[in-house]
Amino acid sequence: MRPKLGPLVPRWQQVADILRDEILSGRHKPGQPLPSEQILSDEFGVARPTIRLGIAALVAEGLLTVRRPYGTIVRDPLAPPAHTWRRGLTITGGAYTDPEHADWADIEKPSFIRLDATVSHAELLGVDPGTPLGVRETIQQADDQRRRAVRLMVPFPVLAALSSPWSTDARLPEPVELYTWLAEHGHKLTFTEHVRARTPIGDETTSLHIPPGTALLVITRVATADRPMAIEEVRVSGDAAQVAYPLPVTTRPTTGRRRATTR
Repeated sequence: MRPKLGPLVPRWQQVADILRDEILSGRHKPGQPLPSEQILSDEFGVARPTIRLGIAALVAEGLLTVRRPYGTIVRDPLAPPAHTWRRGLTITGGAYTDPEHADWADIEKPSFIRLDATVSHAELLGVDPGTPLGVRETIQQADDQRRRAVRLMVPFPVLAALSSPWSTDARLPEPVELYTWLAEHGHKLTFTEHVRARTPIGDETTSLHIPPGTALLVITRVATADRPMAIEEVRVSGDAAQVAYPLPVTTRPTTGRRRATTR
């Protein structure tokens, strides 16, 4: 039996609070549909629009998701994503490949634009804020309908200094093609990745199919030779994958001194 709703708090909020407690306590199992609006309306003794508002609040929190035609499905906010994204690059005979790239396909033609470096991008690239960047951007989709945005950014001064094929029109290739060209022209690359989460902005929620209440995962790879050469940035819904890396271990020379022990 449902608890009786009080008069001091909006009823939709009380409905949301009760359903939230039931989800977190395990009464409603992850992956299972929530009872229909009509059933909940009868149980709580309120109109269906009130139930709808309560459900919308929990969708925004990430506890529920609406999947037509299955209904409103319970999500487990503590469960790891179904996919593990193993980041890395492979180089064979000077050619770079990205093992993860084969699982994704462009769903629109890449766009080529010019942007001025933001403060954060300028710090990563070792240039002044406002430095013009050549940008290649596209949206890709996996077989399971996950989406990601991939952006490659190279400062115009770097393109000019390289005498690259893209110095004049900045129609950049795919990131691995750029890495391969740099390697073929004597640039020994190293890579550093930065991972952070942020709130989606603009049209990212719709273009990348990000559920309400879900953070955007941003992975920024910096390619460096004698200087930072390029940034490859991937944006994906935070519930689409978890990221895994090999963990390098640094060996330090011993000092020859032993730690004193007590008995």
